[in-house]
Amino acid sequence: MDIPSRNLAEEALQLALDSAGAGTWDWNVQSGELVWSKQCLAMFGLPPDTEMSYEKFLQVVHPEDRERIDRAVKAALEERTEYAVEMRTIWPDGSLHWVASRGRAYFDESGQAVRMIGAGLDITKLKTAEGSLRASEARYRELAENLDRQVQARTLELQHRNEQVLRAAEDLRELSGRVLRVQDEERRRIARELHDSAGQILTALGLELGGLAEDIQKLAPQLEAGMAEAQELVQQLHREIRTTSYLLHPPLLDEAGLSSALSWYIEGLSQRSGIEIHLDIAEDFGRLPRDMELVMFRLVQESMTNIHRHSGSATAEIRIARESGAATIEVQDHGKGMSEEALRKIRDGGSGVGIRGMRERLRQFRGDLRIESNGSGTQVFVRIPIPQNALVELEGQPLQRAV
Repeated sequence: MDIPSRNLAEEALQLALDSAGAGTWDWNVQSGELVWSKQCLAMFGLPPDTEMSYEKFLQVVHPEDRERIDRAVKAALEERTEYAVEMRTIWPDGSLHWVASRGRAYFDESGQAVRMIGAGLDITKLKTAEGSLRASEARYRELAENLDRQVQARTLELQHRNEQVLRAAEDLRELSGRVLRVQDEERRRIARELHDSAGQILTALGLELGGLAEDIQKLAPQLEAGMAEAQELVQQLHREIRTTSYLLHPPLLDEAGLSSALSWYIEGLSQRSGIEIHLDIAEDFGRLPRDMELVMFRLVQESMTNIHRHSGSATAEIRIARESGAATIEVQDHGKGMSEEALRKIRDGGSGVGIRGMRERLRQFRGDLRIESNGSGTQVFVRIPIPQNALVELEGQPLQRAV
């Protein structure tokens, strides 16, 4: 046997017990010898040189608790169960104290109890504070009774808090989704008003100017150039309102789907910005739920807005596909890229409004957003799981499952 290692382990155990304020006891059931540590004697108010026996132990227990404690000891021996009790003890000076004690019996090959060892802990302060700390009674009692139970209680508490955090996150995700849906509905309404109301007024104004142009040509030819300019301005305003209306909510998205809406958007953006944009999307990409198609359109729109404003790139590629039960988007430019500091802020969640908005839109679909950048450009990667029960009604076709 490695005696030095054994002694070291015993010293470490004794140090741990001393730090916890616990005392130990060892009862030879057959001989009746009972050995208490100094700490154990102290918590019963006894001098350190006191010789103990089982009968002496019962004598220092409160008279009202003796029978219960004796039954608990006998049950532990007869039923081979763990001995765990709380008892009152009266010190020689007449003061009342509480002790929690736990122990276990050991048996020989014939099944006879030969030894019972355990530990005690003074819980007087806990019991004294029981009235004002009733809500914490179980927790303190478990701390006194068993370290393992304390760990379990802490684990359950942590699980409960995690559940609360998850519920709060779910509530936030739901609220964010509702806000975005309201925002999109408002965009749809404004786009419709611009297209129907303002568009009709401008159309009527154009017709009126056309009639006036004919009269001016006859009556005041010198004003014809000014009238032509006015007509051109009306037409330009009409185009701007129509473009703004479509950007707020492209009607093609509802009517023909994501592919048509993106093709229209990219064609217009390329004309306005001069950026050469290539869209790669399969002809049989199919339809997705309306909300998901709108989110994907907005993600591409925001990515292209960032490219136009910040990258300085003359070209961009957009790839959209379905793979492994998810829709994926990849947008890449060949501009100046992002600095390490800007990229770090994005990864830490401290990015600008646009990227935060992209993340909020993805949150409602449990999608992922990843951005990579270097001196040769920036890449935006998006993955959105497609719900297994998502059904989309295609124009002129029966319901199809979007998987």
